[in-house]
Formats: sequence, structure tokens, C-alpha cells
Amino acid sequence: MHGPSWGIANDALVVEGLMASTIDPVTSRATAVSLHADCPRMRAEDAVLTVVTMAYDTATTHGLPGRARGLDVAERVLCRDLERWADPPGTVVAIGEAAVAYLAMTTAEEAQVIRSRLPELRVQVARDAGAVPCVSAAQGPSRHSSDVVARAIERLVLPGGVLPDQDHWASGTARMRPLWDATTGRRFGTQVRLQAESLDDAEAERAEALMALTRSPRCVDAAVAAHEALPQILAARTDDSPLLWDASAVLSGTGPAREVLAEILAERSPPGVWIGVAAWLAALDEVQQALRVLRTRGHRIVLTRYGSGREPLAAFDELPIDAILLDPHLEAGARIAAEDSAVLLTTIEHAAHNEVTVLSTSSATARQLRTPGPVLRPRTAAPDGQMLERARLVGLTLRQTAVLVNAIQGQGPMAARWDRYDVATHWARTSW
Repeated sequence: MHGPSWGIANDALVVEGLMASTIDPVTSRATAVSLHADCPRMRAEDAVLTVVTMAYDTATTHGLPGRARGLDVAERVLCRDLERWADPPGTVVAIGEAAVAYLAMTTAEEAQVIRSRLPELRVQVARDAGAVPCVSAAQGPSRHSSDVVARAIERLVLPGGVLPDQDHWASGTARMRPLWDATTGRRFGTQVRLQAESLDDAEAERAEALMALTRSPRCVDAAVAAHEALPQILAARTDDSPLLWDASAVLSGTGPAREVLAEILAERSPPGVWIGVAAWLAALDEVQQALRVLRTRGHRIVLTRYGSGREPLAAFDELPIDAILLDPHLEAGARIAAEDSAVLLTTIEHAAHNEVTVLSTSSATARQLRTPGPVLRPRTAAPDGQMLERARLVGLTLRQTAVLVNAIQGQGPMAARWDRYDVATHWARTSW
């Protein structure tokens, strides 16, 4: 996207693009990229990193009413609760899946003070109405930041019997789930997931989604073992092809293991299998490079959990992908909330227009598309001209289009800030 071609200055578009790449689009806090250990401060010899994570349990998360009125709201509330408790210096970071984290790099003495205040946080969130979120924490040298963050998340999502051994692949199992073409409703193939045997499917999938945020270097051997086990698992399921392997469980979004795990994915993925990667991971250079290598070798690439709001800031034709797998929370929300319905409808239409296959774990999505619900009246007026339709025609995504609108409207105090729901609501009122 170049500013002059849209009638705006390049610097305005650059500013909006930078903000969109560093600010989480759901909570308006820092993105998970903020956890990357390449920051020089993270390598300070005497600094202690404290990570406090907070999340609703899986049952509560799955009971939320979709994205717009469910998970998005829950994550903003969790951010607010952590900020209300925390003292500076520190940063509240959105990590998705109805979970957030507070990071503070301090002296050892200051770290002890933060830890002593954890009971206050638990009392604070217990007083609020509704479900009580889970709280966990970890501390350690900032130069080992990935290990500290990983321990905090593991303590949040994994059962006590799995820790402290950490080797949850030692008693792993394979889970199969049917996939459906979201536009036709026909059976497409099968999703393959490798997970800890001690967890049920919902808990395991959410645990892996959160732990993909950052993995300690100690997880590299476990990832290699998962790759080695995969061919035998797939060989027994040839009747269920095409087979889509969700590889997010062996990737890391931040930390020193990120590049190594991406290289292992490119080198060790068995031939013939479709490769699935969480949409937010596909925005990372190392992961994109691995996916491009895999695609040249004949693999088909699928972005999973697409529609969560944290997709790459890139058009479909700029990404090495063949299909998207819809975010189940968005699909659930589309049945009850007009905002989610608009995002689901426009996402599917947009993918079809760009010849990208749309998959779902539910056969009901195609039926839902035949009888879409009412479309909300747009919250804000469309920009002058045909900018929205032009963005749609050239293949810009909901997030990209929101960035473009915000660049045009400027950063003034009276300027309305657009998000994907605004774009989707306008697009849903017209059809291809």
C-alpha cells in the first residue's frame, strides 16, 4: 500500500502501519511481539523479569458469546484489571485466548515486592462480578526471558501433573477432527493435532495456542520428536485425506527458539500433508520463510484461527497460503452477534474473491451463510469517494482497510478510529 495512490501522504500511512504492527488490534495494548528477547534490556545481566499472567479458564472462555461481545471484551477487562493492580515500571501485553500478561523488568528487591503483592491481585479479581480469572506468575533473569514467560504461561494452562517435567509430548496422542468447506458445506478432509494425553481436546488446543507465544529452547527436542512421530500417524489415516497438520504446537512466536523451530518445520515436515499455522504466527518473517519453502515443495498452507482479529497485515496474494481455517469463536459469535456475523461473511467472501479456500471445523457454517442475519447500521460514515470498495476489489483485508481509513482520517481527537468491525459492517451492506 502506497499513500499517494490512495490520496494520502506516505508518512500518515507509515505511522498507522507502525501502530498496527505494534499495538494489539483487540485490546489496544502492546502486542505479543513485545515479549521478544532481542531487546537489549532483556539481556541485562542483573535485571529480573517478572511475568504475571491472568486468564479465564477454558470452560468460561468457550462460554463467551463469540468475539465482538465475548473474547474481545474479556481481554480488555483483563488488561484493565492487571493495569489497576500493577505499579510501573511494567507493561500489560495481550496474548489472546482470553489471557493477558504483565511484564516488569526490575531489580531483585523490586521483584520481591511485586511477588508479595500477588495475593492483592487475586483478592481484587475475586471481588469483581462474574467469573474469577486464574492468575500465575514466574520470575527469573531477564536474559532468560523466554523461559520465564514460558513458565508463567505453562503454570496458567497446564495441569499440575504435567509440571515440572515439562515434557508433555512424552505421553502424547493424536486427535483427528473433520474439516468442512465453509462455502459448500461438503466434507473437505481431516485436521490432525498432536497433544498431551493428559489434557482433554479443548484444554489442549487452548494450551498449545497460548504456549506458542514463546517457547523455551528446552522445547526444541520435543518439537523434533513430534515431527518424527508424525509420518507414522499420518500413514494410518490415508482415507481421511487431505490431512491438515496444525503445526502451531511446534512453533514459537518470540524468543531464541523461534528461528530454530521454524527451520525444523521447513526441514522435517512429511511430504503430502497440508501445513496449518495460526494466522498471527504467519506474520513473522521466520515462519513466513518456512512456509514459502514448504510451498515450493508441494505442501499446501493453511492459516488457522483466521478471523480472530490478529491476522497478518498483508493481502492474501502476498502470503504463502492456499486456505484459511476459520476461528471457532468467530463462528460461534456469528450465530448471535451482528458484528461477528459481518466479519464472518466478509471474510469468506473476501477469501473466495481471492481464490483462497475457506475451511471450518463445523458443518453448520455453510448453512448459516445461506440465511445471514441482519446487518448493523455502520457506526461511522464511510470515507469520501470509493475507497472502501476499491480496497475490497484490490484484495486488502479488513485490518489493512482499517489502517488505510485511519490514515486518511488522521489522528486528531475528534477522528473516529476504525477497526475490522467497522470495515466489515460497511462491506456486509453490499455484495460482490
